[in-house]
Amino acid sequence: MNRKRWRVGGWLALLPLVTLSTAWSAEPAPAPSAIMEQPALDLLRGMSDRLAAARSFSFKARDFVEAPSGTGQFLTFFAESEVSVVRPDNLRVKVGGDSPPFDLYFDGKALSVYAPREKLYASVEGPKTLEELLPFAAKAGVLLPFADMLFKDPYAILTEGITSAFYAGSSVIGGALCEHLAFTAPGIEWQIWIDVKTKLPRLLTGALLRVRGAPRFSVEFSDWQLDHKLPPEDFVLAKPADAHRMDFRAQPGQ
Repeated sequence: MNRKRWRVGGWLALLPLVTLSTAWSAEPAPAPSAIMEQPALDLLRGMSDRLAAARSFSFKARDFVEAPSGTGQFLTFFAESEVSVVRPDNLRVKVGGDSPPFDLYFDGKALSVYAPREKLYASVEGPKTLEELLPFAAKAGVLLPFADMLFKDPYAILTEGITSAFYAGSSVIGGALCEHLAFTAPGIEWQIWIDVKTKLPRLLTGALLRVRGAPRFSVEFSDWQLDHKLPPEDFVLAKPADAHRMDFRAQPGQ
């Protein structure tokens, strides 16, 4: 495929969950037994409170997603992201991996996306806060697999509609002892591993039960830094002089 013919939104289409369209035909899976363990909810709340209390934070994410090939076989694609946040209105994301690389900037005034390989950028005036930006960006085709962690109350987002929650034990991930929690909600089951020492997420996995084949996704978190100084200019696109502007829905190469 000629990448120059992709829409700006197309550069983002390989982000996890974007390709997981329910248009693959739904095949509902049997619902697991409902159980609601308060300790699991309390641990998730502790993680959420830790993030909510941070005025600024940054982390790295490595995410994987399954998507069907032309033969029907599921293939695994990955992306790597560097994420920086200053509440309530700054976000920067640098993405690489199997999708063409792109950078996202939000400074409380504009949402900008830059594709360094093609030297193309798009910018649009958007909402004023992260809480408003994330659903706004999703409608523009920018879906981030770790977006739930960016809200001011991740717990409220993660537990919306859940039908079961339980504590699955402890695990060691990347040398860190983690609490393993499991949850279900209509159409999805997901698990999260929370670092016992830092109370921050180390791994998030899930399966889309209403999508044919119940494709899976995962996000690995690392290099968390909380309440460190991030300069305002980090969240504004400083585009090269030879960059070309595009609309989010424009189609290059035509």
